Amino acid sequence: MGFLEDVVKVLDRIPVWKRLQGVPAEVDDLKARVAALEEKLGGKWPGDVCRYCGARAVRLSDSTRANDKGIIRETWHCTDCDADDMRSVKAK
Repeated sequence: MGFLEDVVKVLDRIPVWKRLQGVPAEVDDLKARVAALEEKLGGKWPGDVCRYCGARAVRLSDSTRANDKGIIRETWHCTDCDADDMRSVKAK
C-alpha cells in the first residue's frame, strides 16, 4: 500500500492531474446546462438576431427569387420590435 500512496502523492504535485480530477464534475455541469438549453429551445431552431433591437426574435417571413443570377431576396421579421429586414443571398 505504501507504493500506491507514494504514486498518489507524486500525481498530486502535477497541475494537470489536479485539473483532471475536476473534469467529471465539470462534465456533469455542462451536461445539465446543455439539457436546460435544449429544453428551452423545445426542438425549434433559435431565431436570428435582429439588427435593429438585438433580440433573438427574427424569423424568415418571405422569400422570392430576385433575378436570374440566382439571387434570392428574403424578408426577415422581428416579433419584438416589429421591424422588417430585407436580405439578398446567393442561392446554392
